[in-house]
Amino acid sequence: MSDDHTKDDALTPSQSQFLTRRSAALVRRGLSDVLTLQSTESSYNPGVAVLVEAFSVVVRRDAVEERFAGGWQAFLDKVPNRTLCIAPEFARVGFMSPADVEAYTSTLEAGGLLFRKDGQAMDFAVVDQVRGSTLPAPWLKFAKIVAGGMKISACWPAEQTPKKIAIPDGWKYEGSLSAKPEFAAANTIGERLKFLRRENGLDVYLDLHAGKEVFIGRPNIQGESEPAISTRLETICHEVLDIDEKMQPLKTLQDEQGLAPLFHRLNSELLPAIREIVEDGGSQMAFAHFTFGLILRILHRLDEAERAFRKANELQPGVINTLLELVRCLGEQDKHLDALPFAREAVRVGPVNAGAWGNLAMCLISCGEREEARKAIDYAIELDPQDSINHYIQDNFEDYFKKR
Repeated sequence: MSDDHTKDDALTPSQSQFLTRRSAALVRRGLSDVLTLQSTESSYNPGVAVLVEAFSVVVRRDAVEERFAGGWQAFLDKVPNRTLCIAPEFARVGFMSPADVEAYTSTLEAGGLLFRKDGQAMDFAVVDQVRGSTLPAPWLKFAKIVAGGMKISACWPAEQTPKKIAIPDGWKYEGSLSAKPEFAAANTIGERLKFLRRENGLDVYLDLHAGKEVFIGRPNIQGESEPAISTRLETICHEVLDIDEKMQPLKTLQDEQGLAPLFHRLNSELLPAIREIVEDGGSQMAFAHFTFGLILRILHRLDEAERAFRKANELQPGVINTLLELVRCLGEQDKHLDALPFAREAVRVGPVNAGAWGNLAMCLISCGEREEARKAIDYAIELDPQDSINHYIQDNFEDYFKKR
């Protein structure tokens, strides 16, 4: 039960909010690190609370010991990051992304724990730092409290009064999410946050509204559930995109020495990892085939890349990024007639995507459709006057037809 959260506000993990700050570096801990509370409340049954930051999965220890496959040690072995803190009744693991929460909770359920029954949280609860438990949890109390002058969120057993708060080893209030939390709605990430790069195990986005970088910590969640596989795919895909961007200036300079370690990472490490996913638990996941195709395209294995992108489009039609990559892959193989239907579909799906209109223009040019191609490239420039590739197509439009 929460002091700040009512039943009507209950959200599922995927409806929670998306954190937009980097957390402090945290490591696993036991009960050695605690904050002591100074309270005037009656403490007939004193207990230990757990810190709540970002999206916290609060797990009942008795449920783990009774029902989780492998027991307490197996539970500890599956903790995917360094945010674990432990109290006598609870364990807490924190995340910065709702997708990671979903992936982690799927591994708990696969291990034998029950998330919900009759609309209530049972063996574990997902607790939002601001709003509290996403489902009613009669066994849990949530509140924002003051400890040593620090305002923090915490959870503890409903029948107890906390005298101490378990925190991750190395946690410091200054710079933590407790000291300065900032949130953006989860369903706005696609329109608000633009992926930039991977940096020290973090996904770095540009917040288009605030004009600043956003750091999202991503754990390594093992398991064969679709949410768990999805988190691994996101990590691989983002690294591949980062490598592709780093390669562009090196290719221009013909810097073989600089390119060598990047090709090695793609070919010898990331490709086998994604192939294993595609051939096993991710065989019916469009994102797995898309990422597979992306690596193959960068390695210039275009025929294989085409098959991967076609499979991704078959499994999940109408995804703009898949269509863009498929058109590019076919174009680089001079399969312009094959590419044209996908280019048309891309502008239908993304009518204000300047890149899609530029791709369509090139397909039409290659197919000899001068009038429609002119309209497509002019509209692409109108959508994004700063797009240098589309400007090049427009500036050299007549030359393309002279070469035919």
